[in-house]
Amino acid sequence: MTLLARKEGTATCDFRAYWAGPHAQLALGMEGIAKYTHNRADKVLWASDGEPAFNVDGVVELVFADAEAMRLAQASAIGQKYIPADEPNFLKGWTLCVVETDGDEPAEQSVKVLVPFHAQRESRDTLWRELRRVASNAGHEIELNWTVSTARRERLWTEPSPPTGIICVWFDSVAAAHEAFEPSSALRRVIETHTSDGVAYLIDQLHISLLPRYRVTHDA
Repeated sequence: MTLLARKEGTATCDFRAYWAGPHAQLALGMEGIAKYTHNRADKVLWASDGEPAFNVDGVVELVFADAEAMRLAQASAIGQKYIPADEPNFLKGWTLCVVETDGDEPAEQSVKVLVPFHAQRESRDTLWRELRRVASNAGHEIELNWTVSTARRERLWTEPSPPTGIICVWFDSVAAAHEAFEPSSALRRVIETHTSDGVAYLIDQLHISLLPRYRVTHDA
């Protein structure tokens, strides 16, 4: 999961168009990608300190077939040379978080919220247990992504303190997502109790198709 901050002076619509267009097509040249998702941040629903602790215009989710596939993709010419060379065309900031994931994305897509945060490493099990409890009670789907390593780009700004993890929550509606981060919300209380610097981003999710393109030719 990579936190992206758009290039200064670049409009949100232009940032998203370039990300989903030329840059995505370049990334799709890497082998071993099992899922490729653009999480485009539409608005901040809540920030624990009043102002967001992270600079996020989008979060990339790249899932690989296995650890070896990820290593080979990162070591390829596309991963090492062409993608980093293309990123300054639309990015100011880039912060990679390699994560371990508890929970599963729901089969049916709904309204998605991402919450990057800071926390003590030993709090992972307690946080996940409490998140599952409140999500189950409210009928939400939830996933906890815990950062196990980070990386930065030499030519781009990076978060000075990358998130310890990123919570994903899926809701039935945008109104339910707003309600989940009101002061009285059980979900918000759990996040505030066990983490710091939490920011809830309402997400416009875009799944990038991995299907191959075929050219059909006809004999004269």
